[in-house]
Amino acid sequence: MDRDAHVREGRRRQAEDALTVERDREAMLVAELEDVLAAAGGAALDSRIYARMDPEEVALVRTALGQGSEPEPDDEPDPNDDGSGLWADWDESAESPADEDELEAEVARLRDEIDSSRSAQAALSRYLELVAAGESG
Repeated sequence: MDRDAHVREGRRRQAEDALTVERDREAMLVAELEDVLAAAGGAALDSRIYARMDPEEVALVRTALGQGSEPEPDDEPDPNDDGSGLWADWDESAESPADEDELEAEVARLRDEIDSSRSAQAALSRYLELVAAGESG
């Protein structure tokens, strides 16, 4: 094996290692993005899905997902409810605008990181193609 072949093989190995790291990084970032979005919108999705399931199924799913048991209904009247119905659609757990801004900023950051990882993967793949073709210089 000549010197140039050793150089190409070394660079090929290094580039493949870097490509593996970038693929793993992308997978981790995608999972993180999904987790961030699930934390923000998961309760609404769950309530729509749980409404279509048997209570026994809901309990099993909630336990499997680590959500605990269904909250007990509150026997005490809501002090904010004046009987007008104005409070009916108000959700105490709704995110404030600041929380929404933080969520959108984190989603944008993760998407940028994913795009960056995909660009690096494309460049590394192109590099590997050229190394395999015997390109040097």
